[in-house]
Amino acid sequence: MMKKIFFVLAPLALIGSIAFTTSETLPIGARLPLADYQMANVKTGYFTSVKQEARENGVLVMFSSNNCLSVQKILSRTLEAADFAQKNKIGVIFVNSNEAQRNGSESYEAMKDYFNANKFDWSYVVDAKNALANAFGANVTPEFFLFDKNMNLVYHGAMDDNLNESESVSHKHLQEALSEVSLGKPVSVTGSTITGCPINRLVAN
Repeated sequence: MMKKIFFVLAPLALIGSIAFTTSETLPIGARLPLADYQMANVKTGYFTSVKQEARENGVLVMFSSNNCLSVQKILSRTLEAADFAQKNKIGVIFVNSNEAQRNGSESYEAMKDYFNANKFDWSYVVDAKNALANAFGANVTPEFFLFDKNMNLVYHGAMDDNLNESESVSHKHLQEALSEVSLGKPVSVTGSTITGCPINRLVAN
């Protein structure tokens, strides 16, 4: 049974500054970590997990942000990729791990505004205490992790090979991986160089 989110901002504010340890990035072939970890979902007002968002052919996890310029630069491409994934039975979940800005531009309410403004048709969740980002070893936004139907990591990296200019893209890494996963094929390019905005984790005083 899903739990309704009645009160989100105050508990997050009470967390305060905490120490964190960033684990190494998940290796290709690794199982989905924290599969059942519950996160507040601005789409539904309930809690959800990555496992709950997975579909028949797998799940795409994107570490995202409301305000990162790098995320904005690929927004139209991201919407296309997410739409393709859903149409091909791959679940989609966007994750906001910017805990250090949770009382400002990355608040739950700001996430709702961003979600509605862009008319997302998938879950956008609060990664409290950076738990999911730490488990994945995610460090920037945008950063993509694609898991196949067995919940094994098959792609980690960027959207494509040109963050700044969509018309200059020569290799659509994520799109190719999504296509291969949807067809049950091995992913030919499993990783790519990532650039973007650092995830704003809470740190010790």
